[in-house]
Amino acid sequence: MIACLLVLALLGGGVFFLLTALPKSSGGTGSDVPPDALDVAWQKDGLPRSSASSGFTVQWPARWLRGSTLVYGDEHGVRGYDTATGRQKWEVEPPEGAGEPCAMSPEASGNGMGAVLFDSGGDECTYLAAIEVDTGTVVWAKKIPSEYGANGPRVHAGDENITVGLNTVEGVRMFDVRTGAASDPLASLPVKCRYTYVFSARHIVAKPECRDELLVLDTQYGGRGVSVSDQQGRPVKILSDHPLIVAVTVGEGESSPPRVLNFAEDGDTVETVDLTGKASEMVFDDKGNGITGSGLYFGKLRSGGHAVLDLTTGTVVWEGGASVSLIGHDDADDRMLIAEADPGKNYWTRVGVLDPDTGKPVYAGTMVMPDGAYLSQSDSLYAYDTGKVLVMGERTSDREQMIVAFEVDLPAA
Repeated sequence: MIACLLVLALLGGGVFFLLTALPKSSGGTGSDVPPDALDVAWQKDGLPRSSASSGFTVQWPARWLRGSTLVYGDEHGVRGYDTATGRQKWEVEPPEGAGEPCAMSPEASGNGMGAVLFDSGGDECTYLAAIEVDTGTVVWAKKIPSEYGANGPRVHAGDENITVGLNTVEGVRMFDVRTGAASDPLASLPVKCRYTYVFSARHIVAKPECRDELLVLDTQYGGRGVSVSDQQGRPVKILSDHPLIVAVTVGEGESSPPRVLNFAEDGDTVETVDLTGKASEMVFDDKGNGITGSGLYFGKLRSGGHAVLDLTTGTVVWEGGASVSLIGHDDADDRMLIAEADPGKNYWTRVGVLDPDTGKPVYAGTMVMPDGAYLSQSDSLYAYDTGKVLVMGERTSDREQMIVAFEVDLPAA
């Protein structure tokens, strides 16, 4: 009897040991790992969980990728990481008198400068700083005076100027990227009335309320503004800076049908393309949209799913499902890199490449960590560095914020 009890005790202890020794699920679905799981080059755990909105209006949280530096920013700070190792290289020190960061330019400029807006007291996102991407150095900083506050702050960093719009009432502001010298780009326009506007790193497109026209300003090379007549609607988004392509509405109201303005290289000639049918459902003001080197536009549809649109003709080249995010673009082969939910287990996210002309996907593997953990696709930001897909998001099991670098060997599309 005693011997039997000892055997049972030993067996029970062994079972307990095996259960505790097995890897625990970090993804909320068990520790299963797909056979095509991508290798993890590095991961950065322990980032404070962000509650920042990822909406288009505030461009927040955001990431920059330049050279060997990945920059990620949210309300907890703006930090630079080495893309090869994941080592944190720097964290931006808020300027004197500024609080936490509250908005970032969606990209750094070609000459390695980015822009960050900080809280200046009273939840006002009006303290602007120019940041050197390689070192995280604040080159200059200043508080932007505002009569109406910052209810929709947006900022873009160009090679020559940083452009800021704090709200929809006051005009857009411009600052020299090297010195911080301020200017009012709309002050020189011939039409003296209120404007609605959109802007990018290189252009401002303004719609005067008193005239049926659009005024286009080049904030990098200057020159006189270009006028586009017979425009009763409003500018929606600058889709491309080179060549300049602008999405606008045709009439008044949110449901007005959209059109695309394609500007020639001379800046003065404009080809207008009205969008009809499925093309009219394109949601242009989404952060996950992007344009290919050949001028095809990847975007979300109001009816769900996504599509690729030929901006020169207004034709939908192809459309697909809703569970696809754009990671980036492979300029060398003119291919789109995507993150797509696995159709069998939609909590897994696959990396693939798309031929923009056909929409045909070829998959490289699944972004699941060795312990079975995975990040939420819908809340993640992506970047592509040669041989790596960098994902910034929340682990689904515990909502811990982290950055994971997956090694990717891109297949031929």
